[in-house]
Amino acid sequence: MRLRTKITLLIASSIVIVLFLFNIVTYYMVVRITTRSEITLLWNAAQTLASQPNFFHRELWGEESWLRPLLVPQEMIRFIDTNSNIVVQLDSSGQLADLPVQFDTRSISKTLWTKNALIAYIQMPIMGPEETLLGALQISRKLDTLNEYLTVLITVLMFTTAGAALLSIVGGMYFARVILQPIHELGQIMESIQKNGIFKRVVLPPSRHRDELGRLTHTFNAMIGKLENSFLRQQQFLADASHELKTPLTVIESYADLLQRWGGKDAALREEAIEAIRSEAGRLRNLTHSLLVIANMEADPHRPMIDFELADLVRTTAASLQRTFRREIRFSNELQFHTMHGNPEKVKQLVIILLDNAIKYSQKPVEITLKHDPRDPYIVELQVTDRGIGIEEAEIPRLFDRFYRVDQARSRSTGGSGLGLAIARKIVQSHQGTISIASRPGQGTRVTVRLPLHAAAHALPSEQDHDG
Repeated sequence: MRLRTKITLLIASSIVIVLFLFNIVTYYMVVRITTRSEITLLWNAAQTLASQPNFFHRELWGEESWLRPLLVPQEMIRFIDTNSNIVVQLDSSGQLADLPVQFDTRSISKTLWTKNALIAYIQMPIMGPEETLLGALQISRKLDTLNEYLTVLITVLMFTTAGAALLSIVGGMYFARVILQPIHELGQIMESIQKNGIFKRVVLPPSRHRDELGRLTHTFNAMIGKLENSFLRQQQFLADASHELKTPLTVIESYADLLQRWGGKDAALREEAIEAIRSEAGRLRNLTHSLLVIANMEADPHRPMIDFELADLVRTTAASLQRTFRREIRFSNELQFHTMHGNPEKVKQLVIILLDNAIKYSQKPVEITLKHDPRDPYIVELQVTDRGIGIEEAEIPRLFDRFYRVDQARSRSTGGSGLGLAIARKIVQSHQGTISIASRPGQGTRVTVRLPLHAAAHALPSEQDHDG
């Protein structure tokens, strides 16, 4: 069953049930109020009879002449003795004589439903001198007019309920269509995306921005935007990776062919080919290693966090790179709290990436500084500063994109793959920190990393969050 049909039936059935209960209450209240009024009239008639001189003389009850003037149409007056015997009975309707004859010392009022009519009935004990029981007075009245009114009322309520049910079905179908229209559009767009692979969004009218369906549509559009961004970046990543892998493989294949043809005869050519193959193989190794690092970080975002000495880790890493590259690295530590909660291996990899970039693109000493954030002593700032070639300001926002390099030829000469800063930002974000770059051409570059000393382990941000 379609959701639209379910909503229509639910609305219609709810309205019918409410109307049915309302009809029952209305009918009950009309009957109750009307019969109470009739019973009050019967008690008034009984008081009128009680004011007659013959009322308290049982031997005079049998004289009908004093009772007939008090008898109204559709009514019965009956006197019974204490043994439940009828003393006198006057019936103007001809249908009330079958009412039960039962003496009772209590005053009784009730409404009786018979096959032919609705009857209001009262019975009042009659007390003689010295509180002796003489018998009882019974007055009953056939409520034909009320019965007709109730028949009309039932007919009106039935037609009203049937009309309301029909209108509720029509209105339910209309409102269900209006309410489900955005969901229907969502379904069509989802089917279109599934069939055609083209990302689409639902156009949301201004009047529906704040209701539940509006929020659902907004969430769907936001999700589609993120999926589209992730898809485009994945395509770009695959294209860039293919391009980066294609170049060294082409070089290796070309030199291998060259060796196969001429390498055995020309020692210089053979040496050149071997060196080129070795260099490109090294670039391939570094590239695949970087790709594996990114893949592992995304596949296993929950990494163990432990306490470690941040200053000691940065100092030993800087010293190791200084010996490896034979370049001066100046380390400055201004921290008061040295212990950090995080992943020391990843933080060390972060330091290596930043120092490696600074060494590649500058010839002067590199500075690395640790200090507390002036606004929060529990956030540490790690700054790596070089006095190298610098970067144009327009290029800075794209530096964290995978495979992006400011100068392809210059990056190739330095052996870069364009993945270092992308990995660096992943590491920073996994520690709930931030990374920023400030640079000027010809004056150098400063990379600032802000890390909380007590970062909590959490999942890495999604691709669309950390790649632009």
